Amino acid sequence: MINILLSVRRPFSGKILSGEKEWELRKNVPRLKKGDSVTLWLYESGKDGDRAIIGKCRLVVIASLSTNPPKGLLELAIKNACVTEEELRHYLPCRTWRVADPVKLPAAVPLSDIGMTRPPLSWRYITDEQAAILERRLS
Repeated sequence: MINILLSVRRPFSGKILSGEKEWELRKNVPRLKKGDSVTLWLYESGKDGDRAIIGKCRLVVIASLSTNPPKGLLELAIKNACVTEEELRHYLPCRTWRVADPVKLPAAVPLSDIGMTRPPLSWRYITDEQAAILERRLS
């Protein structure tokens, strides 16, 4: 099992946890092998965010989105990433992280509870021990 702490701003963090946002857009990706199981722990960042870990979801697949995607793919990306066409075009090329099975933590967990002092700029791997602390918070 691979665990990743993913920084996400409001309102996108809430949209992931509600299941509305199924694609997260990123410029880079983790190194994964076929068949790897990946849990994404959501750190809500930004001035309006909780600045804490608020939930988790499962990473299903990562795909590339080119600078000039076909119209159908562009429309699908806009819908599933909950962004405008202008926002998407400004961010291309990028990778789409397909997420599923969101679970909200009962209470936000500060980074210090898992031994971290600084949030990731985009994402970072966390240890099995750190993930176990977060899993215990789900019950």
